[in-house]
Amino acid sequence: MPLAGRGRNFSRAREVAEWVLVRAYRGGWPARLVRRVGLQPSVATVEHHVPCAAWPRGLRPLRIAFASDLHAGPTTDPSLLDEAARALRAVAGDVLLLGGDHVFLEAGGIHDLMRRLADVPAPLGRFAVLGNHDLWADDVEVRRALEGAGFRVLVNENVALPPPFEHVSICGMDDPWVGTPDVRATFDGAREVRVLLMHAPEGLMVLGDEAFDVAVCGHTHGGHIALPGGTPIVTAGPLCRRYSRGEFDVRGRTMIVSKGIGATESPLRLFADPDVRMVVLGGPPRPPRPPRPPRPPRVAQ
Repeated sequence: MPLAGRGRNFSRAREVAEWVLVRAYRGGWPARLVRRVGLQPSVATVEHHVPCAAWPRGLRPLRIAFASDLHAGPTTDPSLLDEAARALRAVAGDVLLLGGDHVFLEAGGIHDLMRRLADVPAPLGRFAVLGNHDLWADDVEVRRALEGAGFRVLVNENVALPPPFEHVSICGMDDPWVGTPDVRATFDGAREVRVLLMHAPEGLMVLGDEAFDVAVCGHTHGGHIALPGGTPIVTAGPLCRRYSRGEFDVRGRTMIVSKGIGATESPLRLFADPDVRMVVLGGPPRPPRPPRPPRPPRVAQ
């Protein structure tokens, strides 16, 4: 597949490989096969509570619905995208964030994906960034479809939420690997509470010590093919093994990494079940759980 978007690092070898995959996977038969034989896990919902010292007293927390790496294309069965949409509707976030890689191989899949997400509630706004596959496939077509579905596509910029959350800015940074990230522009004029939306954990490599309250990203697929327990076998970036999935404290800042939804070269995911994330941001830290009482000693019979 020739490069149609503005993404960098698109090698000749990748171009040849994608040309082959488009023809070999035509019609989406690999994804249907994996789904039919029961090897495609269902989409899980993972919840995170992130306290915030700057949160106004008495204001309820902000509910953030987040999904990444939907990869509409021949290796992601449409029924899995339907599951993701249902999960996001059930989360019922105040805002809906998408972490990029909306498509795989060709940009055309973005239109069906947007129809599936059309009725996901997000009364305070819908925001998205672009991932490496979007920037390679055709970022202009992907962006146009996202905007047509009511998403604000953030490329090194931030937007303040409406009242009563006007103290919160959604800060979207361009992909750190194939895009052109600009940290200063991303946070310029941002409010006191910063939600960073980026595609990959590698964004940390350009962020330095820039302050944010919570960052959400994907790209890792949780390893896509992982060992039991979740250790990735092959990773897609220098930080993807260390930050493959879950919640992390990064020098006092919280980063949440989704395993994503869809698939790329292989439709099969192993020990890396797809997920959407629900982030509850705001309020004081939760009190620690009381320790469990010790078990009484066994009495020999």
